[in-house]
Amino acid sequence: MYAKSALATFLLIGSSNGFSPNFVNLNTLESHTELYAKGKRGSMAQKRKKRGQKVAPKPIFRERPKILDTVPRPDQWEKIESTEEKVQTMKKEEEETKAKAAALIESQRKSVDVLTHVKNQIELLPVIDIIDAIQSGSYFVCDSVLGDDLALEMSKEGKYMFENNKLELDLGAGITSGQYAAAITGGQDQYVDCPRTVEYVVSCTRHLSGMLNTGLENDEKESLPYKLDETASMGGLRVFDRKARKSSLTLLTGNEDACNDTADLEEKPFGFVTDDSQDEIETRKVSSIYFMVPDGWDESCGGGIVFKDKDGNENIVEAKNDRLVVFSSESSLYRLRPFLGKEEIDTTGSYIIKHLVRERQ
Repeated sequence: MYAKSALATFLLIGSSNGFSPNFVNLNTLESHTELYAKGKRGSMAQKRKKRGQKVAPKPIFRERPKILDTVPRPDQWEKIESTEEKVQTMKKEEEETKAKAAALIESQRKSVDVLTHVKNQIELLPVIDIIDAIQSGSYFVCDSVLGDDLALEMSKEGKYMFENNKLELDLGAGITSGQYAAAITGGQDQYVDCPRTVEYVVSCTRHLSGMLNTGLENDEKESLPYKLDETASMGGLRVFDRKARKSSLTLLTGNEDACNDTADLEEKPFGFVTDDSQDEIETRKVSSIYFMVPDGWDESCGGGIVFKDKDGNENIVEAKNDRLVVFSSESSLYRLRPFLGKEEIDTTGSYIIKHLVRERQ
């Protein structure tokens, strides 16, 4: 009764002090007070137990985003480069780029030097003598044309192409000839394999054709009824390898000493570069052969060309390093001599055959 009268007094005071009037059911208040006093509301431990017994809500099912399928698992994530590592990588890439740029510049410089050198050497040739040989169906020979250094570089290129299977067996020379061939067509891939050879063909085509065109125009004799193309020609590389010849002979005959015997090499008949039996117009007009053979190569090693003049006389032009032979594709009667080589010297010899063609009409 004391607690009830005290609470009533508090409510009356609150109302007189400006609070909103409160209407309290004193019977309900009494029942709550008694429950608290008797401890029937339960302890805090009991309340926690009741809350723990409540059933957790069911999770809402959501479809897995497909984009997660393209994201690698955490254990597959790439390691993130530190700043120091990234700086080192950038420095390395910069050095590699500089090295590639320097190599490219050096390659271009070398290419320009070779093209210029070939041009200068070709322009030293006696153009009148070459024209006379072409018009008479004879031939012109000149030694020490490009120099030993460039001849050696081109020879090494031929050997490299042979050793890396970039040449095919020259069936025209015979399956035991040891000769392999490839057309010189230029292009990026072939230029990587034989840059000096491609540059020689390009520069010689342009400048030898130009010299002959000018010389024919100024010649007092009757001018030829064509003009040479200064931008195109037909060229090929031929490489002889004595070891390859020996291997093929041993395989076929069983005789390892048959390499010096030429019985297997059929002697080719004399002929012209052009074939008049074809219906199409033959474009090859002037042919040239540039020999690249090692030191010590002599007549017994074979190679070279045999020309037959109008009187039936045969003239042998031996294969000699840095030797250029020029002749008419239409009127110079010739045949190539087989290569033999010898054990005492480098087993590889080569030559570049090039045909200057008439200008397209």
